[in-house]
Amino acid sequence: MSNVPAGWYPSPEDSTQVRYWDRAQWTQHSAPAAAPVPAPVVDSAPPALSAAAYPAPAPFASPAPIAAPASAKKKWLIGGAIAAGVIVVGSVGAAIGSGGSDRDEAPQASAAPAVVQTEEPAEPTPAPTPTPTATPTPAPAPEAPVVDAVAFRAQAGSHLDDMNKDLDDIIVTVQENGFWRLLSNTGELAFNSGQLDALEVPANVAVAWPESLVSLEATLDVLSDAVSTQDGATILAAVDSVRAQVEATRGVADSAL
Repeated sequence: MSNVPAGWYPSPEDSTQVRYWDRAQWTQHSAPAAAPVPAPVVDSAPPALSAAAYPAPAPFASPAPIAAPASAKKKWLIGGAIAAGVIVVGSVGAAIGSGGSDRDEAPQASAAPAVVQTEEPAEPTPAPTPTPTATPTPAPAPEAPVVDAVAFRAQAGSHLDDMNKDLDDIIVTVQENGFWRLLSNTGELAFNSGQLDALEVPANVAVAWPESLVSLEATLDVLSDAVSTQDGATILAAVDSVRAQVEATRGVADSAL
Protein backbone atom coordinates (compact mmCIF):
# COMPACT_ATOMS: atom_id res chain seq x y z
CA MET A 1 0.00 0.00 0.00
CA SER A 2 1.34 3.47 -0.99
CA ASN A 3 1.79 6.26 1.47
CA VAL A 4 -0.04 8.59 -0.90
CA PRO A 5 -3.43 9.37 0.66
CA ALA A 6 -6.59 8.47 -1.24
CA GLY A 7 -8.06 11.28 -3.31
CA TRP A 8 -8.50 12.85 -6.75
CA TYR A 9 -5.33 13.41 -8.76
CA PRO A 10 -4.55 14.37 -12.38
CA SER A 11 -5.13 11.37 -14.56
CA PRO A 12 -1.92 9.87 -15.90
CA GLU A 13 -3.74 9.28 -19.20
CA ASP A 14 -5.52 12.59 -19.74
CA SER A 15 -4.48 15.87 -18.18
CA THR A 16 -8.00 17.25 -18.56
CA GLN A 17 -9.31 14.52 -16.28
CA VAL A 18 -8.79 13.60 -12.68
CA ARG A 19 -8.77 9.99 -11.43
CA TYR A 20 -9.34 8.60 -7.94
CA TRP A 21 -6.38 7.06 -6.13
CA ASP A 22 -7.41 4.61 -3.32
CA ARG A 23 -4.00 4.55 -1.64
CA ALA A 24 -3.11 1.33 -3.44
CA GLN A 25 -3.98 1.87 -7.11
CA TRP A 26 -5.87 3.95 -9.62
CA THR A 27 -9.57 3.22 -9.75
CA GLN A 28 -11.97 3.33 -12.69
CA HIS A 29 -13.54 6.54 -11.36
CA SER A 30 -12.63 9.71 -13.27
CA ALA A 31 -14.05 13.21 -13.71
CA PRO A 32 -13.27 16.44 -15.56
CA ALA A 33 -10.46 18.40 -13.98
CA ALA A 34 -12.53 21.59 -14.05
CA ALA A 35 -14.05 21.01 -10.57
CA PRO A 36 -13.34 18.80 -7.55
CA VAL A 37 -15.66 15.93 -6.95
CA PRO A 38 -16.41 14.03 -3.76
CA ALA A 39 -14.81 10.66 -3.12
CA PRO A 40 -16.74 7.89 -4.87
CA VAL A 41 -18.77 5.31 -2.96
CA VAL A 42 -16.99 2.09 -3.82
CA ASP A 43 -19.28 -0.96 -3.41
CA SER A 44 -16.55 -3.46 -4.17
CA ALA A 45 -12.84 -3.29 -4.80
CA PRO A 46 -12.16 -1.94 -8.30
CA PRO A 47 -10.16 -4.11 -10.67
CA ALA A 48 -6.44 -3.64 -10.31
CA LEU A 49 -4.75 -1.48 -12.94
CA SER A 50 -1.43 -2.54 -14.32
CA ALA A 51 1.52 -0.53 -13.12
CA ALA A 52 2.72 -0.02 -16.72
CA ALA A 53 -0.51 1.57 -17.87
CA TYR A 54 -1.11 3.61 -14.72
CA PRO A 55 2.11 4.37 -12.84
CA ALA A 56 1.70 5.44 -9.23
CA PRO A 57 2.19 9.12 -8.64
CA ALA A 58 5.35 10.22 -6.97
CA PRO A 59 4.96 10.38 -3.22
CA PHE A 60 4.50 13.76 -1.73
CA ALA A 61 3.66 15.08 1.67
CA SER A 62 0.36 16.70 1.07
CA PRO A 63 -1.07 16.64 -2.41
CA ALA A 64 -3.37 19.54 -2.91
CA PRO A 65 -6.64 18.72 -4.62
CA ILE A 66 -7.37 20.72 -7.71
CA ALA A 67 -9.62 23.64 -6.86
CA ALA A 68 -12.35 24.85 -9.14
CA PRO A 69 -11.93 28.26 -10.77
CA ALA A 70 -13.51 31.07 -8.77
CA SER A 71 -15.33 32.42 -11.78
CA ALA A 72 -16.98 29.14 -12.73
CA LYS A 73 -19.33 28.34 -9.82
CA LYS A 74 -22.10 27.30 -12.17
CA LYS A 75 -19.69 25.14 -14.18
CA TRP A 76 -18.53 23.55 -10.94
CA LEU A 77 -22.08 22.50 -10.09
CA ILE A 78 -22.58 21.07 -13.59
CA GLY A 79 -19.25 19.29 -13.46
CA GLY A 80 -20.02 17.83 -10.03
CA ALA A 81 -23.34 16.47 -11.26
CA ILE A 82 -21.64 14.92 -14.31
CA ALA A 83 -18.95 13.38 -12.10
CA ALA A 84 -21.55 11.97 -9.72
CA GLY A 85 -23.41 10.44 -12.65
CA VAL A 86 -20.20 8.89 -13.93
CA ILE A 87 -19.46 7.49 -10.46
CA VAL A 88 -22.96 6.01 -10.10
CA VAL A 89 -22.77 4.45 -13.58
CA GLY A 90 -19.38 3.01 -12.78
CA SER A 91 -20.57 1.60 -9.46
CA VAL A 92 -23.63 -0.01 -11.03
CA GLY A 93 -21.48 -1.48 -13.81
CA ALA A 94 -19.04 -2.92 -11.29
CA ALA A 95 -21.86 -4.40 -9.24
CA ILE A 96 -23.44 -5.93 -12.34
CA GLY A 97 -20.11 -7.31 -13.48
CA SER A 98 -19.26 -8.90 -10.12
CA GLY A 99 -22.71 -10.30 -9.35
CA GLY A 100 -23.81 -11.45 -12.81
CA SER A 101 -22.52 -14.99 -12.43
CA ASP A 102 -24.12 -15.38 -9.01
CA ARG A 103 -27.51 -14.32 -10.33
CA ASP A 104 -27.23 -16.72 -13.25
CA GLU A 105 -26.57 -19.63 -10.90
CA ALA A 106 -29.06 -18.68 -8.14
CA PRO A 107 -32.44 -20.39 -8.43
CA GLN A 108 -35.27 -18.07 -9.37
CA ALA A 109 -37.78 -17.49 -6.63
CA SER A 110 -41.31 -18.39 -7.45
CA ALA A 111 -43.59 -15.39 -7.85
CA ALA A 112 -46.50 -17.33 -6.49
CA PRO A 113 -46.87 -17.16 -2.72
CA ALA A 114 -46.10 -20.35 -0.87
CA VAL A 115 -49.13 -22.34 0.16
CA VAL A 116 -48.97 -23.08 3.84
CA GLN A 117 -50.43 -26.45 4.61
CA THR A 118 -52.53 -26.20 7.70
CA GLU A 119 -54.09 -29.07 9.47
CA GLU A 120 -57.80 -28.90 9.67
CA PRO A 121 -58.98 -29.19 13.26
CA ALA A 122 -60.26 -32.62 13.99
CA GLU A 123 -63.96 -32.81 14.49
CA PRO A 124 -64.74 -33.38 18.16
CA THR A 125 -65.99 -36.83 18.95
CA PRO A 126 -69.58 -36.47 20.08
CA ALA A 127 -70.13 -37.58 23.64
CA PRO A 128 -72.26 -40.71 23.84
CA THR A 129 -75.83 -39.94 24.63
CA PRO A 130 -76.73 -41.62 27.90
CA THR A 131 -79.44 -44.16 27.48
CA PRO A 132 -82.31 -43.19 29.74
CA THR A 133 -83.01 -45.83 32.30
CA ALA A 134 -86.58 -46.87 32.16
CA THR A 135 -88.25 -46.54 35.50
CA PRO A 136 -90.05 -49.75 36.20
CA THR A 137 -93.74 -49.21 36.47
CA PRO A 138 -94.99 -50.72 39.69
CA ALA A 139 -97.46 -53.47 39.16
CA PRO A 140 -100.96 -52.42 40.03
CA ALA A 141 -102.14 -53.67 43.37
CA PRO A 142 -104.41 -56.62 42.97
CA GLU A 143 -107.97 -55.67 43.35
CA ALA A 144 -109.73 -57.08 46.36
CA PRO A 145 -112.04 -59.86 45.35
CA VAL A 146 -115.66 -58.92 45.34
CA VAL A 147 -117.33 -60.80 48.20
CA ASP A 148 -120.91 -61.88 47.90
CA ALA A 149 -122.50 -60.09 50.84
CA VAL A 150 -125.62 -62.27 50.72
CA ALA A 151 -123.55 -65.46 51.00
CA PHE A 152 -121.49 -63.93 53.81
CA ARG A 153 -124.56 -63.02 55.84
CA ALA A 154 -126.02 -66.50 55.36
CA GLN A 155 -122.85 -68.35 56.41
CA ALA A 156 -122.20 -66.07 59.38
CA GLY A 157 -125.82 -66.42 60.55
CA SER A 158 -125.60 -70.24 60.32
CA HIS A 159 -122.45 -70.43 62.50
CA LEU A 160 -123.91 -67.98 65.03
CA ASP A 161 -127.13 -70.08 65.25
CA ASP A 162 -124.99 -73.16 66.02
CA MET A 163 -123.30 -71.28 68.84
CA ASN A 164 -126.67 -70.36 70.35
CA LYS A 165 -127.63 -74.04 70.28
CA ASP A 166 -124.41 -74.98 72.07
CA LEU A 167 -125.15 -72.35 74.71
CA ASP A 168 -128.65 -73.81 75.20
CA ASP A 169 -127.11 -77.26 75.72
CA ILE A 170 -124.75 -75.87 78.36
CA ILE A 171 -127.73 -74.46 80.32
CA VAL A 172 -129.50 -77.83 80.23
CA THR A 173 -126.32 -79.64 81.30
CA VAL A 174 -125.87 -77.26 84.26
CA GLN A 175 -129.45 -77.84 85.31
CA GLU A 176 -128.87 -81.62 85.14
CA ASN A 177 -125.63 -81.26 87.08
CA GLY A 178 -123.68 -82.80 84.20
CA PHE A 179 -120.00 -81.96 83.60
CA TRP A 180 -118.44 -83.95 80.74
CA ARG A 181 -121.01 -82.64 78.29
CA LEU A 182 -119.98 -79.09 79.19
CA LEU A 183 -116.48 -79.81 77.83
CA SER A 184 -117.96 -81.01 74.55
CA ASN A 185 -120.13 -77.90 74.25
CA THR A 186 -117.23 -75.48 74.79
CA GLY A 187 -115.23 -77.34 72.12
CA GLU A 188 -118.07 -76.88 69.61
CA LEU A 189 -118.25 -73.18 70.45
CA ALA A 190 -114.49 -72.80 69.69
CA PHE A 191 -115.00 -74.64 66.36
CA ASN A 192 -117.80 -72.29 65.28
CA SER A 193 -115.68 -69.27 66.24
CA GLY A 194 -112.93 -70.53 63.89
CA GLN A 195 -115.46 -70.95 61.08
CA LEU A 196 -116.58 -67.35 61.49
CA ASP A 197 -112.94 -66.16 61.36
CA ALA A 198 -112.39 -68.02 58.05
CA LEU A 199 -115.18 -66.27 56.15
CA GLU A 200 -114.40 -63.81 53.31
CA VAL A 201 -115.59 -60.43 54.53
CA PRO A 202 -117.22 -57.70 52.38
CA ALA A 203 -115.34 -54.40 52.20
CA ASN A 204 -117.82 -52.39 54.22
CA VAL A 205 -117.39 -54.64 57.33
CA ALA A 206 -113.70 -55.45 56.81
CA VAL A 207 -112.81 -53.60 60.05
CA ALA A 208 -115.85 -54.15 62.24
CA TRP A 209 -116.05 -57.91 61.65
CA PRO A 210 -112.58 -58.85 63.01
CA GLU A 211 -113.10 -56.59 66.03
CA SER A 212 -116.38 -58.30 66.78
CA LEU A 213 -114.77 -61.76 66.58
CA VAL A 214 -112.02 -60.70 69.02
CA SER A 215 -114.68 -59.73 71.55
CA LEU A 216 -116.51 -63.03 70.96
CA GLU A 217 -113.38 -65.09 71.58
CA ALA A 218 -112.74 -63.16 74.81
CA THR A 219 -116.20 -64.18 76.19
CA LEU A 220 -115.56 -67.81 75.13
CA ASP A 221 -112.35 -67.79 77.15
CA VAL A 222 -114.32 -66.59 80.21
CA LEU A 223 -116.85 -69.41 79.67
CA SER A 224 -114.09 -72.01 79.43
CA ASP A 225 -112.63 -70.81 82.73
CA ALA A 226 -116.12 -70.93 84.33
CA VAL A 227 -116.67 -74.54 83.17
CA SER A 228 -113.39 -75.55 84.82
CA THR A 229 -114.79 -74.33 88.20
CA GLN A 230 -117.88 -76.58 87.84
CA ASP A 231 -119.84 -73.78 89.54
CA GLY A 232 -123.31 -73.60 87.96
CA ALA A 233 -123.98 -69.90 88.66
CA THR A 234 -120.59 -68.86 87.27
CA ILE A 235 -121.14 -70.99 84.19
CA LEU A 236 -124.58 -69.56 83.52
CA ALA A 237 -123.33 -65.98 83.91
CA ALA A 238 -120.57 -66.68 81.36
CA VAL A 239 -123.17 -68.20 78.98
CA ASP A 240 -125.16 -64.96 79.09
CA SER A 241 -122.03 -62.95 78.17
CA VAL A 242 -121.27 -65.22 75.21
CA ARG A 243 -124.86 -65.07 73.96
CA ALA A 244 -124.86 -61.26 74.08
CA GLN A 245 -121.63 -61.13 72.02
CA VAL A 246 -123.06 -63.67 69.53
CA GLU A 247 -125.97 -61.32 68.84
CA ALA A 248 -123.62 -58.32 68.50
CA THR A 249 -121.58 -60.26 65.93
CA ARG A 250 -124.78 -61.17 64.10
CA GLY A 251 -125.59 -57.45 63.86
CA VAL A 252 -122.22 -56.80 62.13
CA ALA A 253 -122.83 -59.66 59.68
CA ASP A 254 -126.30 -58.40 58.83
CA SER A 255 -124.83 -54.96 57.95
CA ALA A 256 -122.62 -56.42 55.21
CA LEU A 257 -123.41 -55.15 51.70
